[in-house]
Amino acid sequence: MEKLTIDKIAKLALVSRSVVSRVLNNHPNVSEEARERVLKVVEKYNYSPNPVARSLATQHTRQIGVLTSRFKDENLDNGYWSQLYLGVFEECIRRGYYVRLSFYDSSMNDNLRRHLLNEHQLDGLICLNEEVTDLAAEHFAHKERSVVIVGHNPRYTTISSVDVDNQAGAHKGVSHLTGLGHRVIGGIFGNHNVQETEQRISGYKKALRQAGIEFDERLVHVGSYSQEEGYQMVNEWLASVPEMTALFCAGDTIAMGALLALKENNISVPERFSVMGFDGLPISKYLIPPLTTVAQPIYGKGEKAAALLIDQLQKKETRTLHIDLSPELIIRNTTAPAP
Repeated sequence: MEKLTIDKIAKLALVSRSVVSRVLNNHPNVSEEARERVLKVVEKYNYSPNPVARSLATQHTRQIGVLTSRFKDENLDNGYWSQLYLGVFEECIRRGYYVRLSFYDSSMNDNLRRHLLNEHQLDGLICLNEEVTDLAAEHFAHKERSVVIVGHNPRYTTISSVDVDNQAGAHKGVSHLTGLGHRVIGGIFGNHNVQETEQRISGYKKALRQAGIEFDERLVHVGSYSQEEGYQMVNEWLASVPEMTALFCAGDTIAMGALLALKENNISVPERFSVMGFDGLPISKYLIPPLTTVAQPIYGKGEKAAALLIDQLQKKETRTLHIDLSPELIIRNTTAPAP
């Protein structure tokens, strides 16, 4: 049997091609008589529209967008992101949704930005940092599209979000160091532009305060989550703050660079210097020595964000939720009592 097309449906139903398209797209601007003729032809010949046409008709594509900014070494080659994406992808697969991962760059032209956020292609969107949340919130301001943020953002209280309790995590990590007798503890944090940095610094300060240690601005650096950041700062502090005996890194990747700098300077870990990470990346237990870290449920964050978004799409959840997941202190071989 010859394949039925939109043009053939139009001929059989005695309507124009555009009327057929409007009927398949469930457009209201069609007379009931024309709609009935088109639907009768569709039913008689068992016409199955292509997936794009079908999604337009039902207003559901079963496709979720994951949007993040393009940073130099903080996406696909950082173990954090691969764990997060995996959590999103597997939850979507379990529940019958496709995922489209896109990287946003502020230098993109307007046409490409609109393409990234094409609401006709997406049922909902997961935003992974502040820049893309701003973009999505502006684009969807007057549209009924579900958005979930990974990481809390106080500017968007009406958008659901999922994060780890960053303050509690940093507090656990630094308290472990103060409990070992360390008094001069450096802190390297990841990014000025995200709330998690402020929260982790708050946890760092709280642990020092509870241990009776005065906060020293010289011992805090905010830069990026790269290995290079940890490497450079440790080299600087070894020269300027020789009395430092411990370091809290707000990311395991930062700690990797710090460990390399300490090794090159012939400073033994943990006998002379203790290093604490944050994230609990799978690679952290295979470092030399294995890294003491505050593990956050990275996979769980992605999984929960996807589950929350799909629940909203399926009307199983109508509330705006801000979910905090619990971090866990994992003690390995990079921390020991202060020398």
